[in-house]
Amino acid sequence: MGNVRIISVKARTGKVIVGRILPDTDLITGILKICKENNLKFGNIVTMVGSLSRARFVCATPDNYAKMGIKYGNPIEIEGPLEFLCGQGVIGISENKERAIHLHCVLCDKNVKLYGGHFIKGGNPVLATIEVVIQELKGVELVRALDQETDFPLFKPYGKSSVNEVSKRIN
Repeated sequence: MGNVRIISVKARTGKVIVGRILPDTDLITGILKICKENNLKFGNIVTMVGSLSRARFVCATPDNYAKMGIKYGNPIEIEGPLEFLCGQGVIGISENKERAIHLHCVLCDKNVKLYGGHFIKGGNPVLATIEVVIQELKGVELVRALDQETDFPLFKPYGKSSVNEVSKRIN
């Protein structure tokens, strides 16, 4: 079975933010604005429901030349109306200190065909509403950077003892 390898950090929960993203607003851009207006840097998207006019996301596809044997293909674009069944994700910062979101969602079209994947900024306009609950995480920094082992930009958690070290590195 091999070694069990993990990285984990103890964090505390902070404020809980409940928001609504209004029609024609891009999904990711709306989440980023909610985070900015509420001074939230690190958190998790607990739940999201609503509808989209169209969707744009990526999924892992086989690639024999990639380190992990996969890559993210070209964006998949689905025309709506789309029922946004659920979404969850992680909020952190990139190495250049910009807010970053890792968001996975499931939705269905008018024929109840299901879709899911890694949603990307741009191309996900809200139809009627997206209701979102975000929980702040304290005592941890989630920094998205290129992971040498996988060759993907991934979030790495840094605990309280290493938070100052990470802040110095990215400040």
